[in-house]
Amino acid sequence: MNPLLQSVQIALQNATQKEAIDFINRVVDFCVEHENGKVLAGWPEDSIQLLIAYHLAKHTFLFEQDEEGNIQGVFMWYNCNEDDGWSFVKNWEADDPDGDTMFLAFLFAESTDTFKRMTQNFIIKCPEVLQKKLISIRYRNHKPTRVEYTPKLFNRILSI
Repeated sequence: MNPLLQSVQIALQNATQKEAIDFINRVVDFCVEHENGKVLAGWPEDSIQLLIAYHLAKHTFLFEQDEEGNIQGVFMWYNCNEDDGWSFVKNWEADDPDGDTMFLAFLFAESTDTFKRMTQNFIIKCPEVLQKKLISIRYRNHKPTRVEYTPKLFNRILSI
């Protein structure tokens, strides 16, 4: 059982925080618009809404917006252990604050510049990422595949 997830579910059901829900729904729309069928394929919008609200609540959420308030990029991650994988996400497991790994899970960006700024902001917000193992799930050969990265990934992104 994940108490933070349950708290977020209740908050969404109560719908008393209208501004927060409006923002979350804007992020949902952005994610759905940029979904390529490989990350959130088959997820109903209410599950994506819960995902975003959950990441906001656990402080593993970054976003970029333009001057008009349009969402330009979204980035979510998990603190976990090296042996965790996609089931960690699908089962809504709680983050492990002492975990040795970061699961880079959801990233959508309008442009390369947005992607770079979000990466820089991620490093600023979570400098421990430079010492942790990094994993993600990427589509390779038409199937989801676990990928392991080193912090050198950030040097490559920032040099784009």
